[in-house]
Amino acid sequence: MNDDFYSKLKAINSIKEIAKNNIYSKLPKDWYILATDIKDSTIAIKEGKYKEVNMVGALTIISILNINKNIDLPYVFGGDGAFVIIPQSIYPEAKQSLLAIQKISKDAYNLDLRIASICIDEVCKNNKEVLISKLKVSKDYYQAIINGGGLELCDDLLKNSNNFLINDKIDENFQVDISGLECRWEAIPSPKDDTLSILIKSKNESYYENILSNIESIIGDNKKRHPILENALKLSFKDKDLNYESSIYSQNFFMKRLINLKLKLINVIGYILMKLNLKDWSTYKQRVLSTTDTEKFDDILRMVVSTSKEETQILEEYLEKEFQKNTLIYGIHKSDSALMTCLIFERHGRHIHFVDGSNGGYALAAKDFKNRVAI
Repeated sequence: MNDDFYSKLKAINSIKEIAKNNIYSKLPKDWYILATDIKDSTIAIKEGKYKEVNMVGALTIISILNINKNIDLPYVFGGDGAFVIIPQSIYPEAKQSLLAIQKISKDAYNLDLRIASICIDEVCKNNKEVLISKLKVSKDYYQAIINGGGLELCDDLLKNSNNFLINDKIDENFQVDISGLECRWEAIPSPKDDTLSILIKSKNESYYENILSNIESIIGDNKKRHPILENALKLSFKDKDLNYESSIYSQNFFMKRLINLKLKLINVIGYILMKLNLKDWSTYKQRVLSTTDTEKFDDILRMVVSTSKEETQILEEYLEKEFQKNTLIYGIHKSDSALMTCLIFERHGRHIHFVDGSNGGYALAAKDFKNRVAI
C-alpha cells in the first residue's frame, strides 16, 4: 500500500520554487485523478450563480477528503471544478461520493456536474506525467503543486471524451460525508481597489520564477497582494448568503429557513467568542487567513490577488507584453471582492479556505485565457 505517498513528500516554502525540477516526485501509477467540472459554468455565472458554482467545486473535494481522514490527499480547487488525486484503496468510495455530489449539485443548484476518473497509468500512456510537490502555506495547510501536463490532459478528457466519465450505479445505501463544508462569510471587499483572479501558462517552465518576480515587483509580495484582510472578514446573517449552505441539505423552503436559523445562531456564538477574544478564538481569523489557497500551480499558475487601479493597469500591460512576446498565455478577471468557501476539519486546527474572485473569478479568467489560446 502507498496511501502515505503524499504525506511523506518534502514541502517547498515559496511559490517561486515551482520552476525547479528537483522539487517534484512521480505519483504511483495505480493512483487515480478524479476530475470534476460544471457544464456551462459561464452561463450559470451570468445568471448570478457564481457562489453556487464555487460550492459545488468545494463539495467534490470535501466528499473525497472525508472518506478516510487518515490519508493525506492532493487536490486543486479551480472555481468551477476540482481535481483530487487518490490511492486505489478509496477508489470505490470516491466514485460513489462523486455520484452523490453530482445529484446534490442538480437538486440544490440545478447545476450539471461532470465527473471522471483517470488512472495515472493512463496519463503516462498519453505521454504526459503527473509530477507533484507541495507548498507549505502554514503549519495547518499544505497546498498541492502539480506539474507535467497530466492535469491538463485530464481536464481535456473530462470535457471532450465520454470514455472516463463515472457512470456507475448509485449505491442507495452509501452515505456521502460532506461535514466540515461551510459558507458563512460575507463577500470580502478588496483591501485595495480590485480583486483579480489570474491564470498564467508559461511557454517555458523555467520562466515561472521570472514571472513571479515581476508580479511581485508590480503588486508586492504575498502579504501585500493578499486579497483578504483580517478586519474585512465578517460573518453573514443574511439568508441569501446562508442559503448556499442550507440548500445542500434541503430544498424545502421551511426546512431551509430552520437550517438558516441554526447557522445564524452558530454565527452569533462565533461572533461573541471572537469579540471577547476567548482562548483560541482570539486568533481564529488569523488562522483563516493562514490557510487560504490564494496562489497555486497545477500546470497553470492560479492567483487571487488585490491590486490598486494603477497596479492593475501595470500588471495587465506586463502580461499582455509577455503574451505578445509569446512567452506566456494568461486570463484575468476583475472584481471588487473575494468569495471564500471553507472546509473545517478542526475548529482550532486544520482548515482549508478556497478563495475566488466574486462574479465569476477563475471561471471567467479561464474564458479569457481560452480566448487568447485561440488567437
